[in-house]
Amino acid sequence: MKTIYVVRELGGGGSEVMIVPVPCRGTVHSVRVASDLQIDANGTLKVGRGDVATAANVVNTVTGPAGNTAAGTILDGVKDADYGDNVFDPDSDTAAYKSMWIEDDATFLGGEATVVIRIEFDDSAYIEQEASEA
Repeated sequence: MKTIYVVRELGGGGSEVMIVPVPCRGTVHSVRVASDLQIDANGTLKVGRGDVATAANVVNTVTGPAGNTAAGTILDGVKDADYGDNVFDPDSDTAAYKSMWIEDDATFLGGEATVVIRIEFDDSAYIEQEASEA
């Protein structure tokens, strides 16, 4: 298991996307988020693979609970039931698999803030592939 920390300064004015290269072949095991500003109700932060415009590529989503969450509260993401085990690989021939994107929507925060994102990246997960994909 590898831990990836991402510290972001968010403007709070709209959706922002960041691209993070993956350290090795593996899957996103979990995502945790903390902010120095409240996280707004139902705002989301998503982690995904491939084209950020394609919702099918979301592997984990952090959602602010109903009612605003106080600064410093830690929120855990939820692994996507369909795409949560998507494999990332820096050695892939497919450029989109070499990095993960992180996107917060326009309602995630009430203003400018520093957000710390902890991604547990499972580099030892069993990955089943068709022989043609190996």
